[in-house]
Amino acid sequence: MAVQTISLFELNKRIKNALNESFPGSLWVRAEIAELREHGNGHCYLDLVEKDENSNQVVARVRATIWSYTYRTLKAYFESVAKRPLSNGIKVLVQGSVEFQELYGLSFNIKDIDPAYTLGDLEQRRLEVIRRLKEEGVLNMNKELPLPIVPQKIAIISSPTAAGYGDFVDQLLSNSYGIKFYYKLFPAIMQGDKAPESIVKALERIHAHSDLFDIVAIIRGGGASLDLLCFDDYWLAYNVAQFTLPVICGIGHERDNSVVDMVAHTSAKTPTAVAEFIISGAARVLEQLGSYGRSLTQIARARLTVHQGKVERYSYQLHSVSNKLLTGSRHYLINLATRLPGFLNLYLQKQGHLLKQQSWRSRQLFARKTESEAQRLQRSSDKLQSAATAMLKHAALKLDLLERNNKLNDPVEVLKRGFSITRVGGLAIKTIGGLKSGDVLETEFRDGKLISEVKSSGQFPVNE
Repeated sequence: MAVQTISLFELNKRIKNALNESFPGSLWVRAEIAELREHGNGHCYLDLVEKDENSNQVVARVRATIWSYTYRTLKAYFESVAKRPLSNGIKVLVQGSVEFQELYGLSFNIKDIDPAYTLGDLEQRRLEVIRRLKEEGVLNMNKELPLPIVPQKIAIISSPTAAGYGDFVDQLLSNSYGIKFYYKLFPAIMQGDKAPESIVKALERIHAHSDLFDIVAIIRGGGASLDLLCFDDYWLAYNVAQFTLPVICGIGHERDNSVVDMVAHTSAKTPTAVAEFIISGAARVLEQLGSYGRSLTQIARARLTVHQGKVERYSYQLHSVSNKLLTGSRHYLINLATRLPGFLNLYLQKQGHLLKQQSWRSRQLFARKTESEAQRLQRSSDKLQSAATAMLKHAALKLDLLERNNKLNDPVEVLKRGFSITRVGGLAIKTIGGLKSGDVLETEFRDGKLISEVKSSGQFPVNE
């Protein structure tokens, strides 16, 4: 059995005819721009999607085109009304026709756009961000931080090439009050889709050194309002609201405040307005100090006037009292001078009597001391005499003993006790070591002398 078939081209052609019959004219479509690409030839190519409200999953997708001659008009119109460019992630209400090409498939050719729909969606998103910040209790956290009396150390978040940054710094440094400000720039992207993440990273770098700064200034020069929608970002506003230092915001726009303006401690329209706010705060402190100084001067002068009057009165009173005291002292001295000779005589008599008593006491004391010393000296003399007598007796005994010992050691006495003395050449022999044959020996005994001659010398055994 033969199977009926058609070609792919025929299939697509039938689909095209069916779509043309189903969608013969233009229709308005609600969608979100998932991706937008501008081609060099001026055409704009988009991916439109629809997401599930609960899961945020894409449930429909279609390719769309805006031809160059239409895109130039629609882009300018949309940006002038919506105050922001056509970009990824925004919801749009577009009018167009469904087209199907056998070669390229289905696409949606956009011919018109309603900015009011996008504005409503953006405002709804903005209100949703504000509602979340309120529910989380962080909307006014930064506003509740105390602002330093004179914030002189400023961390600046800005683009380094922004004119507003240069104006801000120039105004701080050239202030008419001569106040010294210290600042450091933390560069960040200040517009577009990447701005929120870049500014949050700058805040994190500042937080790592928060003890070095008094405040944070987020500033941006003037520009199109559509470039400032990044300041309605939830995550950026959340970080600004909870930052540990007061944040002063001046992003250079005149439209309604952004969410970052709402959560910042203080918001100004321009960078120069932020500088004026900081300088004026310091100037008010200087003025208060000047006022306090003037008040203190006035008070000091008033006090000096009062005390000067008191000093003059006290001086007059002191002069009067001094005169009275001098007069009284003069009379007292005159009276004392007349009475002084009598007092002096009495004093001298009294001192003479005391001197006599002291002299008599000294003599008595000297006599007793002399007598005591004489007795002590007599006792010492008696002791010395007794000791000398005993010493002399002892020495006499020793001499007698020595004399008897000497007598016992006398050669004559020794000979009497049976000993003999042998001499050679008149010298007594104590050993035979020095004798030799032929030596003549003279031996002395108690009762006479004996002459002998040495025949031989040497040591001989002795019979015991």
